Amino acid sequence: MIVTKTGEPVEFVFAPRSLHDSHVFKCLPLNLPENATIYADSGYTDYNYEDTISEAGLKLLAARKSNSTRPHSGPLSYLIFHFRKVIETAFSQITYLFPRTIHAVTNRGFELKIFSFILAYSFRCL
Repeated sequence: MIVTKTGEPVEFVFAPRSLHDSHVFKCLPLNLPENATIYADSGYTDYNYEDTISEAGLKLLAARKSNSTRPHSGPLSYLIFHFRKVIETAFSQITYLFPRTIHAVTNRGFELKIFSFILAYSFRCL
């Protein structure tokens, strides 16, 4: 999921838990304003995709692991950490809306219910 600086959902995609975050990220349409910056955790480190996004006029700032070949400066690492908190807070506020259990007969029904919670959270952001 991509959210604004204030935590409002902009884009999201449903994917099986077995898929790695970096693969799911590539499924997002990234219909964002030019020069937008996307802050991500270290699971999104894919230098080739970062370069592709950069050519499209977007900036991907993913947290780096200690053995990274493209490390960030200390202040930039702090900013990435700081802005990653926004998405974590958005996720926790969405899951707060969930009931103890979500009953669905089909996968599509489950997706519809999760979408409803994201939509409800979006209205709360207005």
